[in-house]
Amino acid sequence: MLNVSQTTSLGFVRMRATSTNIVAWKVFQAITKTGSLSRAAIELDLSVSKLSRLLAQLEDDLGETLIDRSRHPLRPTAFGQKVLAKLKTVLPLWCEFEDFLNAEKGLHHVVRLSTPVGIGRFYLNKQLAEYHKIAPHIVIEASIEQGVEALLNHEVDVVFLPYRPNNPSLKIYPAMHAFTMPVASPEYLRRFGTPASPEDLVRHTLVLKAGENFPQATHLLLRDHRCPVQWKHVIFHHDMLNIKDAVVNGYGIALDVPLGMILDELRQKTLVPVLNGWHRDYWDYSIATRKEDDQQTAVGRFAAWYAKRATQEIDSRREEGFRILGVNPDSL
Repeated sequence: MLNVSQTTSLGFVRMRATSTNIVAWKVFQAITKTGSLSRAAIELDLSVSKLSRLLAQLEDDLGETLIDRSRHPLRPTAFGQKVLAKLKTVLPLWCEFEDFLNAEKGLHHVVRLSTPVGIGRFYLNKQLAEYHKIAPHIVIEASIEQGVEALLNHEVDVVFLPYRPNNPSLKIYPAMHAFTMPVASPEYLRRFGTPASPEDLVRHTLVLKAGENFPQATHLLLRDHRCPVQWKHVIFHHDMLNIKDAVVNGYGIALDVPLGMILDELRQKTLVPVLNGWHRDYWDYSIATRKEDDQQTAVGRFAAWYAKRATQEIDSRREEGFRILGVNPDSL
């Protein structure tokens, strides 16, 4: 008798139940990725006992050991490594097939996304409409200003962060490099004067971005020169669009507003750059999910798409801002 299967009268080998169970193969892959039964159970939202049972049944069906349990972290056996190499090709295709079936049956998968306030208000609706055409069965539930803690607590599935965290529990999708220049309204500059150098900001009111883990502007740069940011008065906002409204209405100088958010104002000259090319430190954005939500999952596929799409949008609009201003970014 074959342990792996039953042999039919036609000579074909029929696989036993567990070896054709996609969840069992996801269990095997998760264990090889995490090196731990308990961590794999958390990632797959299964009990450790059920996960162990599925793995044992899978090995029994195959008649081979997949995981070397004699050492920690857990590692695949030689046979398991061969299987894993094939599985990395098969599982993404199966996940796409599951998504297709869900879409055909009218089923929906909810992905909970959190973004910074300004990005959520300014860019998000257009981008989500695009993704709906790509994956109509995915429902995006959007919220604002939640971070890594909410992600790890399973309160959200995808977070847009103004930095790139170094956390082994996260899957990070790098997004755009952020770049901003000081801008103000002509009205403000008429009333309070135009700063000629970064040191002159000490006589002015700055309107700056605040928020969870948002990197505050500490220096302005111009080529090889750096100058600390100082001010006479400061107003902090969590919402980038509130900052834009404040500076358009002449309440101060902004250092944090992306060019892409003020294209119309730059064209109409209701906002103008100040300090002749000085700009704040660059910083990096990222899209993060939990480690288990790689691109084989609906969450991971959306996160990868969103990181690429958001970067494309913001980079394109920043380049348009440079064209409006007649600025060569390489000279800054």
